[in-house]
Amino acid sequence: MRACALLRTHAATYEVPVYKQVPPLESHNNSPEPSVDAGKLTSSKYVGNSIVTNSKNLGYAGNIVLGNPPQSFKVVFDTGSNMIVVTSNECQGAHCDAVSQYTCHSCTNTQRSYNITYGDGSWGHGPIVADTVAIGGLVIQNQQILDLTTSGMDLSSYGPGVSGLVGLMSASEGSVTPPIATILKEKLLDMDVFSVYLKPTLNPNEGGSFLFGGIDKTKFVGELNQIPISTAQGVRAGMWSIDAEAAFIGDEPVPGYTKSPWLFDTGTSYIGVPTAFAEAFHALIPEAEYSTEDRYYLVPCTGEQTFGVTFNGVKYEIPYLDYIARATGGSSQCASLVMPSMNSGLYILGDPFLRQVYAVYDFTPGARRIGVAKVNVTNHALGNEGLSGDPVPGGAIISPVEAPPSASGQSRFSHMDPRFVSAVAVLTALAILIA
Repeated sequence: MRACALLRTHAATYEVPVYKQVPPLESHNNSPEPSVDAGKLTSSKYVGNSIVTNSKNLGYAGNIVLGNPPQSFKVVFDTGSNMIVVTSNECQGAHCDAVSQYTCHSCTNTQRSYNITYGDGSWGHGPIVADTVAIGGLVIQNQQILDLTTSGMDLSSYGPGVSGLVGLMSASEGSVTPPIATILKEKLLDMDVFSVYLKPTLNPNEGGSFLFGGIDKTKFVGELNQIPISTAQGVRAGMWSIDAEAAFIGDEPVPGYTKSPWLFDTGTSYIGVPTAFAEAFHALIPEAEYSTEDRYYLVPCTGEQTFGVTFNGVKYEIPYLDYIARATGGSSQCASLVMPSMNSGLYILGDPFLRQVYAVYDFTPGARRIGVAKVNVTNHALGNEGLSGDPVPGGAIISPVEAPPSASGQSRFSHMDPRFVSAVAVLTALAILIA
């Protein structure tokens, strides 16, 4: 029997629901991923200094509140971008009227502007403003925001009503201060981490959680494998990239692969790899063939080969059915979500991988790293530990404990890593409910 120990501190716990649009599945365990327009996934979001997403079914979206009077917007929470972007009430473009629009009532204009360029050639532009941002109850004052006044950004590809993005990279190469940088500067968290849990199923109305300022030890097994942020060439400041020593298909190493940085990106629902890696990987899948028209690989809809990578010598795997999707256009084959990163050659670990692990993004100064552990597949609950529903008074760290055999209605607390206890003041839960 498993119970949960809640250790209270002086700060409040905050919660905001996050949704992902996923078509219904009869049984995910016996079916590939939902069908996607996989051709859109190959449009890289990495162009110049701007990191944005414009692909089908790519992110987990939830509400943030801006300004005074408060205005609520549905946005994508994205560890592969570095700024808050919203659609302005002055926006001009084909898709502007389809989403909620931000009105600058209480904001201040920084007298700077910013251009965004997309991998598919679309773009956006607008002034940089500063306003109050609330994620759940976590209030960030004077946070810089890109207020899109001109946009070719079709955010409907993330789901209906999505108005922008919240980038969770910790640094910016441009002139916009990321929210993580503001949180760090203003010391809004005692533990400078956010933890990502995506449920290892894609059934409707099931999701996961983002926790700001804390770690939920009920959601993973074993200890966190702490991997430092990569210092390899091409890894820009603030990118959540860590080095994988080896890559596998099943038990066989992918030919030609050498140690490389992989970006942990919640804003992507595929595995992005260089062209040579994609060729070598799919050469080991019988009947796999590349579609030049769609720019992805067609593979059988059943198989046993896992996708695997190792960090600090620990191997993490994606089951076959979790990295393929039903191809559009009536094809009898499926689309592989291990896709060539056409514009960048980057290695990207998106949602298919992140659903297999619990990831702790640590932005502590001087100790930036990602902690990785295999997800606890026996604990799918959202809410039993106070992570959803009404905010729980007082900060919380959650740790699984075992009830002693002789216990009668009582549980004993397990020993908790003091790094996770003494540092936490705020734990913000983003409970993801897949729409």
